[in-house]
Amino acid sequence: TGVTKFSQVSVFSGFNQPKDISMDRRYEALCGITQEEIDHYFPEPIAEMAHDYQYTPEEMRQRLKLQYDGYHFSERLTDVYNPFSLLNALDSLRIYDYWFRSGTPTYLIRLLTHFNENLNELTGKYYRPEEFIDYKADVEQPLPMIFQSGYLTIKDYDRDFNTFLLDFPNNEVKNGFLTMLAASYLKPATETGGWIRHVVMTLRKGDTDTLRTLFTSFLASIPYTMRRKEDETERERYFQYTFYLIMRMVSVYTVYAEKVQSQGRVDCIVETPQYVYIFEFKLDGTAEEALQQIEEKGYAREYASDSRTLYRIGASFSSETGTIGDWKCI
Repeated sequence: TGVTKFSQVSVFSGFNQPKDISMDRRYEALCGITQEEIDHYFPEPIAEMAHDYQYTPEEMRQRLKLQYDGYHFSERLTDVYNPFSLLNALDSLRIYDYWFRSGTPTYLIRLLTHFNENLNELTGKYYRPEEFIDYKADVEQPLPMIFQSGYLTIKDYDRDFNTFLLDFPNNEVKNGFLTMLAASYLKPATETGGWIRHVVMTLRKGDTDTLRTLFTSFLASIPYTMRRKEDETERERYFQYTFYLIMRMVSVYTVYAEKVQSQGRVDCIVETPQYVYIFEFKLDGTAEEALQQIEEKGYAREYASDSRTLYRIGASFSSETGTIGDWKCI
């Protein structure tokens, strides 16, 4: 991932001597495993894993891809798997968060707590190379450290402007990093991992009443000192970031946070095999106002021909109590 650049930096500018090949397309797959290599060298363990998980070999490859693939090291965007996690998974025949468990990114979490932007304001944006390839560890500019450490990677390249889209590489990194960040940022009394599993099972069942209870209890467990914001702009920002972290944490399913549509930006859409949930949240408003925005903006229009059950959920967040004030589902 290029993290070794940091160890080479010194007051004597020692890193000026070697040539940096971090973004050289000739070497973009040097330190990882490509899809072609997986298909050629590992069909047997993938078939064995598929049998254990009761998947087809193709379904098993897709699970591995979502969990461990997604790194890119040049504008050519050749997919590269995390070799540590992939090889551990193929050896143990189990999908776990091997790389994320091997080290805790506490330093990056501390960097973000001192930074004046939230993670949702960093990810999913285009940057010039010098904005994230720089190797200086700077509290005011944590993006290079997050990129160099492998928690963000290149997802797209705009040739006209020579800019790169940065986002999480895969589910292993996204879920692990966001869960840890949410625990650090929100400091809920509720155990985060168990709560996430409960929410996922509730989404799977289409139980919106229990979903309301889960959201209300989790938000109520956040200490008053964490959510206290005197400035109205900061209250709105805290509210948006809180729901961003929560919804991204439960993204074992397809989750679109702040998804842009033709008529506006919907707060969140969650897609499961049987259900589609459209969420609109209001700060110190009403659930009815949130539902009205879903209808007026036509957020559900693209799912008109979808065979899955569609739920429109309007909810209000009370800045006074710090939890759900009003909730309505149709």
